[in-house]
Formats: sequence, structure tokens, C-alpha cells
Amino acid sequence: MLPYFPFGQRFNDKMGTAPLPESDRLVEVDAHYKAEIALKKQLLTELPAYYFQTLPGHETAQWEVLELVLQHLARFCPDWFSLWQQGKQWHWQNHLLAEETTFTFGDPGTLPVAPLDWVGRQVQEDIVILAGADSTLVGGQLCFGNGWCLNEKIGLPFWQIHAPIMPIVEPMIRAAQKLMERLPVGRPVWRVNWSVKVTDQLDMTSRHTPALDQLLADRLPSLTPNMIGSQLFLRIERQTLTRLPRSGAILFGIHTYQNRLANELNTRPDAALRLAQVFSTTPPAMLAYKGMTAFLPALLTYLDRHVPPQTAEAWC
Repeated sequence: MLPYFPFGQRFNDKMGTAPLPESDRLVEVDAHYKAEIALKKQLLTELPAYYFQTLPGHETAQWEVLELVLQHLARFCPDWFSLWQQGKQWHWQNHLLAEETTFTFGDPGTLPVAPLDWVGRQVQEDIVILAGADSTLVGGQLCFGNGWCLNEKIGLPFWQIHAPIMPIVEPMIRAAQKLMERLPVGRPVWRVNWSVKVTDQLDMTSRHTPALDQLLADRLPSLTPNMIGSQLFLRIERQTLTRLPRSGAILFGIHTYQNRLANELNTRPDAALRLAQVFSTTPPAMLAYKGMTAFLPALLTYLDRHVPPQTAEAWC
């Protein structure tokens, strides 16, 4: 079962952010940790300049992200992670990966890779830094992007990053821009985004878009109401925004969760109804942007068949 299920009575055209309490985790560690970290390292070895990029002048923000993430992991998962600090000398232990690293905080020469790249290899999240009044993307480690990549977005302000969906949800994007302009230190926020895919491939960055489009075209004949539940995957992104205290930049974290559609319906009694309500009220332009138009009729038929009898009348 997915840990988050952002589906209610209809499509939500609001940003849907909520405060992240101090007692909640900024980064999350789950049963897929080792496999996803291994995949990250593989991708970063194969194409390091594609999956990690930074612009000069934002080194302070990189170190702030490293500090925030390591302290957070050591606080919330002390059985798995340990951090010792003595002045600028730091010693990190990742017990899940059987790794130890000693470095001098603020000195990039004491780490094997850039601080943001190194700390990104400790978490399942993709991590991105936004800076300046227009929230420009100035750095990131993006291994599991959904239809975008750093090559396309680095150096762009927030509004331009989201230009493809501005005509669809312009009020949401403008609200998000204002939220980031006003986001205070010590008050992070979070939200959840959703999509529906024909594969559970984690790396859906832009270099895979042609192959993924072809995969959908090839599988479309099998996406019938009888088969679609076993063919589709719900893909959920838990997104966090945190203002960094010294640089003033924003850390944007993205943790991707996935589950086969049929499995989600089998474990969540109200899933079919909630999904049907949201998908049937999603604007056509948004469905097209999410790549759902071609299989939506079969998907809605499948969901309708799985709405429990006691709720079917209300849904109709």
C-alpha cells in the first residue's frame, strides 16, 4: 500500500501544501532503500553530468543541505545512521550500506564528490536547490525525475520550469511561486503529486521519454478493463520545500513511491471510488499532460467495476 494517497472527491487544482511538523521526517527511509540507493549510484556512475549538476556560487547551500539531511537521518533513524561532530570534523556512519565517511565540513576536497552529490547518495529522495527571488534551479541530483531532467531546467526560474503546465493550472503555479517567496526558515512544507504509468521504472527522466512513449503505444491494446489493473502503476511523489537559513535557498526534496494499481485496490477498500472521482474530474489538458488520455476510458470502466456495492449508488 502506498504511504500517501492524494485522491479525494474530485481533482484538486490547488497546490495542496501543508506544514511539515518538526516531529515529521523531512526524508524518509523505507524497505526499498538499499535497492534505490544502488540504482542512484549506478546512474551517477554511468552519466554523472546528466544526473547531477550545479551552478557556481551556491556552495553554502550545498553544505546546508548536507548538514540538514545528515542531522535529520541521525535523529530519526539512529539505528541506521550515526553522526559525530567535533568542530568542523564530521564522521558519518551509514549502517544500512556499511559505509563510513570522515570529512571536514565546508571543505569539498575532503569528500569524494560535491557535497550535494554525496549527500544525495545517502537518501532515496531526489534533491534540488532553488535560489534567488525567482526560485531559480541552481543545482540538483535528479535520478528519478518524472518526464524532466536537469539539462532542461538548470538555470531556469520556477515559472519557466513549469511553463508546459502554466496554461492548465496557472493559479496553482502562481500560488506556488508566492509560497516559495514567503517560505520562512524553520517552517518547511510538503505536498503530494500523482501520475499513472505503464511501468514502475524509477528513472523516467527525459532521456527515456521516447522509449516510454513507445512502451505505452505497444501496450495500449492490452490496456482493457479486464487487464488494466495489472498493467498500470500509481506513481506518487512526496515533495518537500525547506528554506535554508544561511544561503536563503530552498531545498526541494522528491521521494517517489509506486504500486501496481490492482495491488492498491486490493489493500485499500475505498481506492477505486477515490481514483474514479479524481480521474473523471481531471481537466482533459491535464490528463493529456500526464499521458493518460488514451487509456482513461478503460481505466474508468475498471475502477467502476471495483467500487464496493455499498458506495456504488452514491458514486452514480
